[in-house]
Parts: sequence; C-alpha cells; structure tokens
Amino acid sequence: MEKEKEKDSGDSAASFRALILRAWMKILYLAGFAWEPKGTVRSRAFPLAVEMVRRGHEVTLLIAPYDNLVHSGRRFVSEGVQVINLEISGRGALVLARLPRQFLDLIDRIAPDLVHVFKPKGLAGITAMALLDRGYRALVVDCDDWEGWGGWNEVSRYPWVLKEFIDLQERWLVCNVPVVTAASRVLTHRARDLGKVPDRVFYVPNGISREQADSVSSRTRNMPPDRKRALGLSERPLILYAGHFDTVDDVPFFCRAAAPAALRHGATIALLGDGPGLGAAQRFFSSFQDLQVRCLGQLPYAEYAQFVAACDVATFPYPDHPVYRAKCSARIIDYMAFGKPILTTAVGQNMEYLVDGESGILTAAGDEKAYGAGLDGLLRDGDLRTRLGENARRRLLDNFLWSGRAADECEKAYTLAASLC
Repeated sequence: MEKEKEKDSGDSAASFRALILRAWMKILYLAGFAWEPKGTVRSRAFPLAVEMVRRGHEVTLLIAPYDNLVHSGRRFVSEGVQVINLEISGRGALVLARLPRQFLDLIDRIAPDLVHVFKPKGLAGITAMALLDRGYRALVVDCDDWEGWGGWNEVSRYPWVLKEFIDLQERWLVCNVPVVTAASRVLTHRARDLGKVPDRVFYVPNGISREQADSVSSRTRNMPPDRKRALGLSERPLILYAGHFDTVDDVPFFCRAAAPAALRHGATIALLGDGPGLGAAQRFFSSFQDLQVRCLGQLPYAEYAQFVAACDVATFPYPDHPVYRAKCSARIIDYMAFGKPILTTAVGQNMEYLVDGESGILTAAGDEKAYGAGLDGLLRDGDLRTRLGENARRRLLDNFLWSGRAADECEKAYTLAASLC
C-alpha cells in the first residue's frame, strides 16, 4: 500500500511538473552545423524556436558553425530567439573534438529545462550522447533525414569509419533518447522500427510561418516586370532545378526528361547548386545546340529566392530511394510559398504536401516519359501554371504553418520529455 502511495505521489508530481513546464519552458535548441549552407537550422530549427517564443517559452539556439566560420562567435537576438554561435578558431579534427565540450559547458551555464537536438549525428549527436551519459533526461532529438546505412551513408563521401559511427549514433540515440521528433512519415516509422515506443515519436513536418509567407508575397509583388533580365536571363520560360547534384539525386533523369520539352518551348533551364553530378549535367546539355542552360552554383538564400520568384516551373524529381522517401524538402516548401507550379515525383513527403493535378504535378519515380510530358504540359498552359501555383500556396498555408500542428506536436513532445524526468 505504501509503495502504491509513493507511486501515485510520484506520478502526480511528474504531472504537475509537466503542467508547469507546458506553460513556460526554458528551452535550448542545439545544432551541430552552421545556419547555412545546410538548411536545417534556417528552415527548421529557427522557425520552430520562433514559434515556441510566441507561445511564451524562452528559447536559445546554440550552433556550432564549423562548416561556415564566418558565423563563428556571432551572438544576436532574432524574433525573440537568443542565437549563440560557438567561437571556433581554425579547422581540423582537434578543433572539432573540442566543440562538444563547449556545447556542454554552455548547456550547464544556461541550465535549460529541456534540450532539443537537431539531427542524431555529428557534433550535436555526440553532445546528446554525453547528456544521456550524465543522466540528463529532458532531451528530445529531431530527425529530418535518414542518416545511417540505407540512407545518406550509402551516397555520402565520408570515410567508412565515420559512416559506421554516424549509423551507430542514429540508431543508439533514437532508441535511448526519451522523445523523438521526425520531419516525415517515413522517419516516424523508422524510429519505431528501430525500437522507439510509438507514443514517444512525434511527427513535425517542415512548414512556413505566416510572416514568412507574407514576406514572400511582398517580395514577389515588388519584383520588377523584367525580373528575368534583372537576373541576367532572357525572357524565355524559365525551368528551375535547384539541388546538391549528388549521385542519389539522379540528375541524368532530370536532364533526359527536361531537354526535349525545353527545346520545344524555347525554355531556359537554370541549375542552382553544385556537387559531383553537376559536370555530367553540363556535358549532357552542351550536346544540344539550341538549348539555353544557365549553371549558377550555390547561392545565398536571398539570391536563390529571386530565381524561385522568377521561374515559370519549379522542378525537383525525387528518385525512389530511402533518402528521398524520408526527406522533408524545404525546397518544396519554398516553391509552394512562392505560388509556383511544381513538377516532382510521387515519393515520400511530396505526396503529403501536394495533390496531383490540384496543387502540383506528381509522376511516378523513374518515368522519364511522364515527367517530360508533365513539363511539356506546364510550359504549354499558363492557366494551369497559375492554378497549380495558387493552390499550392493555399495548401501550404492551410495545412503546414509552423504555428499549427508542428508547434502543437513539439509542445506535446516537450511536455512528455519533462514528465519523464
């Protein structure tokens, strides 16, 4: 009887603590890479942090910008979020090895009620593992990619030993961290397959804030009528393909499917980004004498957004690969926000964001003929482009605002993590 009373008392205390923390939390968001060029901090961690501030929480975003040292040591407050970039002097393994210790020291100093770690790998993953080893339980880990074997490990150029460690980190953290957030349906199922209790996995898809959407509208309205010429382009119809040009992207599929339609309609193809597959794309397109192609490299987000605003069709075919089945692409969100007609493939989250024929065109993965026909139809029909673009933006605002389900699920995850302490 006494044991039952102690258990009831403990459960009541945990419930009361969770209720208090739900009303106000001191939350630390932790990211093991810079604001850019990767998109996770800019397009996922920061918008969620802003929404948590709006809900009354205090949020600090702690970043290790080892991959973009221009941000080293920068501290600022943006939309109520305290952003702290670690001070990093130089490069190399020894410098990286010291960063988890810096993370832990700052966590001790800030003393948050809860830590939300973005990506179960790398520096952030090492820090999460160290926190668990200390017995720290108010911990949530976010998965927005399939990182280990079967996912990015299959295509990344990391040394084998590092790939093994990344796979170990992902599996161990997903199983051992109290609560997991996941950016896609596939990642929620993967967490459960790895042994996570289903009730401790929360689906938090990428989205947009109302303010971001309004900013996009303003930017689009204020662009000059000759927006393409302002970007050094002709007035031809513009097909945009933005990517990392990795081998998993299957860039040759896009090239083979897009070239005939672009030639028929006198369209320009703009390739934004870089990577090992870009050279092959350039060589393929160079064999077409009358095809106009612009390769613009990796652009800062503001410049990239100008090309999105200027394009007539936004294309991004997903191959049927675990990397893309699990992916929750910020690019698709961008295209929807700008009200662009989107041509992609029916893989993973694309089928969650877009409805074929209503808010985008979805074709079967690997079907070059269907993909080319979809592009041909969009280039031929301006009314179709307008309708699909408007519907895509409306669907985004109706279903994928950060202030909606995404923030609700985050708060549920935090409340649960707090109750488990």
